Amino acid sequence: MIQNITLIVYMITAIMIGPNGEKITPRYERLIFDTLEQCQYAMLNSDLAMLMSTTVELAYPGYILDQIGCGAWNMESNSQLPTQFSL
Repeated sequence: MIQNITLIVYMITAIMIGPNGEKITPRYERLIFDTLEQCQYAMLNSDLAMLMSTTVELAYPGYILDQIGCGAWNMESNSQLPTQFSL
């Protein structure tokens, strides 16, 4: 009997560092992937990393872009952090 199901999806995710050292992790929600491999393939074979880079730098002035990769997100959680991050 299945008692607990967690919905994990992968999205292109940036790690940004704020002026006071805090980290935020905005995600590109227009594309949602079922697997890490699908997300990584999309990042390698498209301009998504460049699009994400440009978008977050404009949306978060004063923050420094640290990394862009694929984040695993628990869609049933209110957490603002991915459960896993991979380049």
